[in-house]
This record gives sequence, structure tokens and C-alpha cells, in this order.
Amino acid sequence: MIELSSLGNFETKFSDVQKIELMRGQNLIGEISYMAGNNYSVRFPFDVQRISYQVKNGSVVNQGESIALVEGYDVHHFIDEYETTKVLLEIQERHFQTNKQYFENKTIKSSQWIEITKSYYEAKLNFEHIQHLMSFLHIDENEQITIISPKKGVIQIPSLIGSKMSGELAFDLVDINAIKVKVNVPLLTASNLSHFDVNSTCRLNINSIEKIADKFHQIVWAEPASMDCKLILGQVIKVTPIQKMDGYKIAKTAVFEFENNNYIAIKVKEALSLIPINIIGSSEGVYIFTTKESIEGKQGLISSVSILQGDLLSLGAE
Repeated sequence: MIELSSLGNFETKFSDVQKIELMRGQNLIGEISYMAGNNYSVRFPFDVQRISYQVKNGSVVNQGESIALVEGYDVHHFIDEYETTKVLLEIQERHFQTNKQYFENKTIKSSQWIEITKSYYEAKLNFEHIQHLMSFLHIDENEQITIISPKKGVIQIPSLIGSKMSGELAFDLVDINAIKVKVNVPLLTASNLSHFDVNSTCRLNINSIEKIADKFHQIVWAEPASMDCKLILGQVIKVTPIQKMDGYKIAKTAVFEFENNNYIAIKVKEALSLIPINIIGSSEGVYIFTTKESIEGKQGLISSVSILQGDLLSLGAE
């Protein structure tokens, strides 16, 4: 305890020590992306010589909406293949049902029934496969064929510089709700994150934190708290991490060093109590710090602090 009178006639001003629960960290980079596996891929059901996309890359498309007009030698061949597999399935199904009665009456051998059953289910699987691919297509009255969207989402169109072969990617769909902000956060920061600020109207809430570290960083996924953010898939933005903490803040002029430790002087009646502190950061003329003492609502000396420091060091005693 240091008596206030030891400061002599020097001016003594005090400021309230303010309790804080959140602290702004250093800016980080965020990428508008989605977690692996959250994209729905649509592939070409046949070889395509030409494809004309009817929507813009990155736009939101609805289920059943036409995405691209396709042309090529194999387009109509695929339609013929679909009709053929449909007819073959009908034939195999009639054959299966007829011989099922014979098998139940034990008028055909088991080996024959196995072959009939095998042929039927192969035809059934083959048709169902082609029928699934056909569900991505729309054929109009002029026999123009377009690929349609199987669901609603944000479309990602690949760069089709080379060939457009059967099985290659035609486009990806990403559910709007799956789009998140991916932020690479220092390990020490990730554990006590509250949220991210993009600007005064855009806040990002923490969605999940990956449990795998990349050296000194960890990936955090966040999502907009409101529609005001207006983020675009693939966009790179600057985000400010807001960290949870149990600390205080006071004017920078209140902090002084003594015996290699940082202190503030808290007013206790007509005396000053020296409180050791641990500085965490700074913002707009104040220091943010933690301490083992409970000093919420108390007042700290913010003027003539250098006089107090000199007195502690016995400077000018003579």
C-alpha cells in the first residue's frame, strides 16, 4: 500500500476499471467454401461433343431447372439404349413370373431357375441405372436434350477445356445452407472463440471447429448470423476474431512496470494498492489485461503514474 500523500502535490486522476468478456483479436482471412462431401455431383451419362450452359456459374438453380443443352453422336444412342433396356426388362420380367410358377410346382430344375432369376435381376439393375441417368435429362418436342438440376443449390461449373466423356463432371450443386466461411485460426485462439466480425452489419457465428491441427493452426467453420453478409462462394474476406475472456480494461497511462512486472495502482481510501496484471492486448488507448485480484468497479490511477513509479524505485529521494 502506498499513501496518496507520497505523491506530494502532483495531480492524481482516476478511471474506473471496466470488466470485459470479449476481446477483438488480430484480423484473419476467411474463405467462402463448404465442407468436403457437401457437394452433389452431376456427371455426363454419355459422351458429349458440345455443351451449352444456360445458367451462370455460381447462380442458385431450382430442382428441375434446365442447366445445359447437350449435343453429340451418343446422345440419341443413349435414348435408344434406354428404350431397349426397358423392353428387355419387360421381357425378362414376364419370363421370370412364368417360370416362378414352374419352379414353385417343381417342374423346372433349380439350376434353370437360378439362371432365369439372375438374368431378370441383371436386366432390372441395368434399367434402373439408365433410368437414374435419364432422370437428369429433359427431351423436348424437337428432340433437344438438356441436363436438368436434380435439386436446388448453388451451381459450380467446371472448366471443360478437354473432352466431355461419359462419367466426367458436368456440374456440382452445393446446398445454400452448406456454404460456410472457412477460417484458419491459431491454436491458442481457437479454444476461446466467441464469433467473427466481418463489418458492422455482418457477424459470423461459430459452426464447428475441426479436431485436426495443421501445425500451429486449426480450421474453424462459421456461418452468417443474418442475410446482411451477402457472401459469395469462393470469395475471400477479412474477419476479426472475437475472443471470450475474463478480464479488464483501463487507460494505457495507468500501467507501469516495476521489478519486471506490469502493475496498476488501485485507489483504496487515501492509499494506492499495487495490483500485478498480465497484459493480453490493447485497443484504442486502453490495455486489456487479466489479474488474480477482483477489481471490477474500482478506480485506477491514470495521472502522475511515473511519479509513483519513481517513488517505488526511490528516484529523487534525496
